[in-house]
Amino acid sequence: MSDRKDVLVLGAGMAGVATAIHLLKRGCAVTLVDRRGPGEETSFGNAGIIQREGIHPYLFPRDLRSVVEVALKLRTDADYQISSLPAVAPFLWRYFLASNRETARRTLAANIPIFAHCLEAHQALMEEAGSSDLVAKRGWIRLFRNGDPIPEAEAEARELRDLGLDAGMVSMEELASLEPDLDTTRLEGALHYRDPWTCRDPGALVKSYAALFEKLGGTFIRAEITGITRRAGKWVVTTNGPELSTELVAVTLGPWSKRLLDEAGLKLPMGVKRGYHQHFAPSGNARLTRPVLDTEYGFVLAPMERGIRLTSGAEFARQDAPKTPNQLRRILPKARELFPLGDSVDEEPWLGARPVFPDMLPVIGEAPGMPGLWLHFGHAHHGFTLGPATGQLTAQLMTGETPYCDPAPYSALRFMRGQGGR
Repeated sequence: MSDRKDVLVLGAGMAGVATAIHLLKRGCAVTLVDRRGPGEETSFGNAGIIQREGIHPYLFPRDLRSVVEVALKLRTDADYQISSLPAVAPFLWRYFLASNRETARRTLAANIPIFAHCLEAHQALMEEAGSSDLVAKRGWIRLFRNGDPIPEAEAEARELRDLGLDAGMVSMEELASLEPDLDTTRLEGALHYRDPWTCRDPGALVKSYAALFEKLGGTFIRAEITGITRRAGKWVVTTNGPELSTELVAVTLGPWSKRLLDEAGLKLPMGVKRGYHQHFAPSGNARLTRPVLDTEYGFVLAPMERGIRLTSGAEFARQDAPKTPNQLRRILPKARELFPLGDSVDEEPWLGARPVFPDMLPVIGEAPGMPGLWLHFGHAHHGFTLGPATGQLTAQLMTGETPYCDPAPYSALRFMRGQGGR
């Protein structure tokens, strides 16, 4: 860069912190703004998997049986609040329409280059931040209580291997060796994804990256962002503290991005998938060394610094709707069938929200018709995984550097040209 540019990065989750670091490394003067400390919202509450294999989009079920089961609240992997339906129905309809083979094929193709970069991007940051000890490299395991999904899982594993990834079914004997305290008698199969890394404290990893950001010369301001407007050729960000003004702004607010941009005149079809987690002490000397997913009931058990984190599936509701942790209550007995969970170590379940576009791709790039306003959010289930990789891509685009992959599939223009996700 020929001159030093002032940049505001709004939102200090994984995506925002990584974007801020990569902008600093390209010579920018960067101020990072969030109402809370880094990594204390969506990036805090996930299952801690840096999901290298996660290239396949999570589609809305389209078979009649699954749709009826979700509608009747018979499933535990998806739930909804009836009072929120008028607000969330338009997004759900777009999500349903986009969950087709053609959109899934495009999303898969667009995911390949950014997921291919996710481990390398995290590795560089965690080595510089001194937080490699938070991460293990044992992969994670998908569990099957019945054999019906196994042929599809085997096909997925073959496709991943064709792409150079390491995934394969393991026998119950092998599973017992990997995780001796799982009750394998209730299972008919298991798929081990060996490439992903797992983190025992996702919030702490984000905070370590944020500490690196400040060490490199970045500025963090804790303030509630209340609006953004264009004034005299600059973007003016209002907060409950100082008013901030600059020519370049990156919006990395995850599920809070939509409200800010709606008010600024940019309306994008983003929804949220809410999710819950709760930590439990393992009973006795029981140990779990990597996350496991119960395919049938849609929950993850993940070993964390605080205990075993039980995460729920998706809840469709207004982002600000009251907590209704029904999924956690329903899956807890099922989780205890697989692993000896003791008492909860949390006073109440945690609730967060994942930002989701209908085609399950993030938005990355300059806001259409809004020069200097850059977008980096909407990673759905993969913000923790992809934040450093897509943060690098965002910084490359903002500074005029040649990007490491074609950014066109992630542009917000796709919602204005009749492309995927409409």
